[in-house]
Amino acid sequence: MFYLGIDGGGTGCRAALADAEGRILARAEGGPANIASDYDGALRALRQVAAEVVAGRGPVRAVLGLAGANLSGAAERLAAELPFEARVVQDVTTSVRGALGPADGIVAAIGTGSVFARQLGGQVRAIGGWGLRLGDEASGAWIGQRLLARVTRGLDGFVPLTPLLAELARELGGPAGIVAFSLRATPADWARHAPRALQDDPAAQAVRAEAEAEVRAAITLLQPGAALPVTWLGGLGAQLALPDWPRRAPQGTALDGALALAREEATWKTP
Repeated sequence: MFYLGIDGGGTGCRAALADAEGRILARAEGGPANIASDYDGALRALRQVAAEVVAGRGPVRAVLGLAGANLSGAAERLAAELPFEARVVQDVTTSVRGALGPADGIVAAIGTGSVFARQLGGQVRAIGGWGLRLGDEASGAWIGQRLLARVTRGLDGFVPLTPLLAELARELGGPAGIVAFSLRATPADWARHAPRALQDDPAAQAVRAEAEAEVRAAITLLQPGAALPVTWLGGLGAQLALPDWPRRAPQGTALDGALALAREEATWKTP
């Protein structure tokens, strides 16, 4: 038996194949794999990386931790379309397992999207992960969208048109280009603008403060009576890490968590 773990989000996906002893045999990376915002594109990317690492070996048991897997029906549909035995779970499930192992703690996973989770006494409670249209506060996509919204506010005169906002307006081709971008942009497209929020510009500072407030609210909601340590994950996790609580380094990655779950017999027991 071989075990496949896949971690997929709005920016890309990563896969690893292990043997029965847990030795990694192959790794691969592919394109965006958010099954809520682009199911067909995610399926293509996942099939590609899976084929690359499996390379004809079998049988295979796979756990895929994917953005958008909490969308009703999407996870089951995807598992049925893969050429091996698979379980598809929300990316926070594999992130928590990889980061914390069995320990109590809070995970703040902030990348293209965002999700927060608490593991306490073996029970996991997750909040967020609703996608950009309904949430994903403080994520790369959310920050990019907030920056562009601030550009339009600046063009209208509601807020100062700072050098950063003027630069973004020029890059996108002015008002018409901004609107055109907004109509076609995916979460990954929005997220490409997020690094600008780290600049020393008043508009960037304002958006960053909004993001930090959202992060603080989410973690405060998850904290029990005693403060649990927080593990920060994702491309923006380190940049938005707050000093309000003890900080704990992750034990492993979401890909490690997917592989660990794939190798556990409990994962494959019929409910």
